[in-house]
This record gives sequence, structure tokens and C-alpha cells, in this order.
Amino acid sequence: MASVTLTDVSKRFGDNTVVKNVFLDIADGEFVVLVGPSGCGKSTTLRMIAGLEDITEGELKIGERVVNDMTPRDRDVAMVFQSYALYPHMTVYDNISFGLRLRKMPKPEIDKRVRDAAQKLGLTELLDRKPKAMSGGQRQRVAMGRAIVRQPAVFLFDEPLSNLDAKLRVQMRAEIARMHRREGVTTVYVTHDQIEAMTLADRIVVMNFGVVQQVGAPLELYREPANTFVAGFIGSPSMNLFDVDLRATGGEPTVTGKGLSVPVPERLRPHLGDQTKLVLGVRPEHLSEAVDGPHMTARVDMLEPLGAEVHALGDVEGQPIVASLEPDTAVRVGGPVGLRMDLDQIHLFDRETGLALGRQAHRGAA
Repeated sequence: MASVTLTDVSKRFGDNTVVKNVFLDIADGEFVVLVGPSGCGKSTTLRMIAGLEDITEGELKIGERVVNDMTPRDRDVAMVFQSYALYPHMTVYDNISFGLRLRKMPKPEIDKRVRDAAQKLGLTELLDRKPKAMSGGQRQRVAMGRAIVRQPAVFLFDEPLSNLDAKLRVQMRAEIARMHRREGVTTVYVTHDQIEAMTLADRIVVMNFGVVQQVGAPLELYREPANTFVAGFIGSPSMNLFDVDLRATGGEPTVTGKGLSVPVPERLRPHLGDQTKLVLGVRPEHLSEAVDGPHMTARVDMLEPLGAEVHALGDVEGQPIVASLEPDTAVRVGGPVGLRMDLDQIHLFDRETGLALGRQAHRGAA
């Protein structure tokens, strides 16, 4: 096992910079997830760690070794891709053992490693099958087995669950989590699915346009997003964001926008500074139907009953909103609903920089 350290790492293709000045320390045995929308630079960052892309600038260390100029073979990493990349004419046993045979490892050691990995992944009864006779989840376990037998210092996963249906994704997330607990190997995992990130990671690295936006534990990012991008990306449904103006109403600071007016809670007042153009953020689960004195009134366009809750999708004077309501709500499509915010859970951001209030003095958004 080993740590992974990226120091001021950048990647350019011609004049296009796709990864910009990444500083990241991944501890030995840590499970870190790189997450962000398509084109944010997360897969390129992973491929630089693997040695599949050259680093334009900066330094990459695996353990104590600087590996910028090392081949992928010499970096002691194993990678699992989105595509299973299995040899269709080979059995499961031969697919898992292929890399070990290329390294001319002794046959008894190969057999031991393959059977140990198969037992851990529930593949023992499938060792004689070929990929065409297996489900997508079974094929992905074979790809994971091929990585496990390498006994690498670092596991790298590049969107490994994207080709699976929803049920299989849940099952394979649990399998990957079990594998990490069992093996304890440093793992870097790339996904665009923030639910995968929240459920698997020790820490999440949120990226956008090649720039690290924030690094932290899943609940830290959920509860204390550094900027409006992280606030809108982490969480499902995502945080509601409204442009508001800061005003003094009756001597008390209040933020007002289209169809809404909210007093600024005490915990945020020390960070107000001179900004008057702000963004108010509130998560759907921190909105509730108002018995009296709503902070806003929304028009409901759609209801999504989910059993334990109902998502009401609509708008407040043209601004989209999602609220998580009680399952027995009387709200109907096309009708209004008065909503109150849990003021202990709202967020305020500088509209110009996008940064959460109180973070303006920090270097960057990370």
C-alpha cells in the first residue's frame, strides 16, 4: 500500500488546459473519490496517476517515489475501467490470471491468488465460464478480480459502474466497499454519480473545468459546501439556489428575492461584510409546508411520490424549486404551496465569486 501525492499537477492538450494546478494528498489506505460533471478533468487526473497520460507540469508521488517518468507497469497500480475489457475467448480463470502469466509468476502462486480473489468476489463457481455467459455485474467482478490478484499499492477505478443497471450499481457499490475494507488498499475512484461518491468515499474531491473545487468528507461537503457549484452538485435532489439581495428590514438583516424574504440567521451575520448581491441556498429536505407566515409560495408543476417522502417540483416566480414534503401531503399539481425554510440549515454565497460567506479570505475554493 502507498500514499498518492499530487503537487501542482496540470495537464494540457495543446493550448487547452484540462487539469489545473491540482494539490492533493491521499493517505495510505484511504478511499478517495474524484467527482464532477463530464469534462471536468477527473478521468484525466486518474489516468495521470496510472501513467496513461503524461503530466504537463507538477509532481506525482506514489509512496516515496516520484513517478512522473515511470511506465504504468512500474507504478504498482491496478486499474478497473468502465468497460470490462475482458478477453471473450478466455475463461474467468484465464482472464483473472492473464496479467500474472505475462509477468511469468510461478503457476502455484498464480493459482492461489486467482482462487483467493474468486472466493472473495463470489466467482469460485464461475471460473470455467466465458464472459458471454455472465451478467454485467459478474463481468465487473471479474475485472475487479484481475486487479486484486496484482496485489497493487493503489487501486484505480474509472467509472466502473456506469454500464450497470440501477440495482446492480447498488450491489456493486457494496462489493467495492467490502473489498476496500478487506484489502485496505489505497483507492482512487472516478465517477460522475454523486451518490456513489457520498456512499463510498472517505473523502471526496469535487472538480469542475479542471479545477478542484473542494476536498472533504462526504457530510462535510454536504453540510458546508465551499461554493455554489459544490452546493448544486452534491446532494440529490440538488440544493435550491436563489439570487437575493441583502437589506435591513426593521433593523434586522434580511435577504429578499423574487417571491421570497428570509431573515439572516445569527450564525451567518458575522460573515455578511459589504456584499449585498448574494445567493441563498436551501436543500429540499430543509423546506416544509408552512402553517402560517411562509417564506415563499411555490407553484407545483410535478409531484414525485417516493414512499417515505414526496418531491414537489415547481417554481417561485419563475425560479425552479424542489421541496421534500410529507408523503400524505395535500398539495396538488397546478396548485400553490407555502414553504418555510429551516433557518439553521440555509446557506449564503457571494453572487460574484460563488464562494460561501466566510470563505472569501481562503485561497481558492478548495
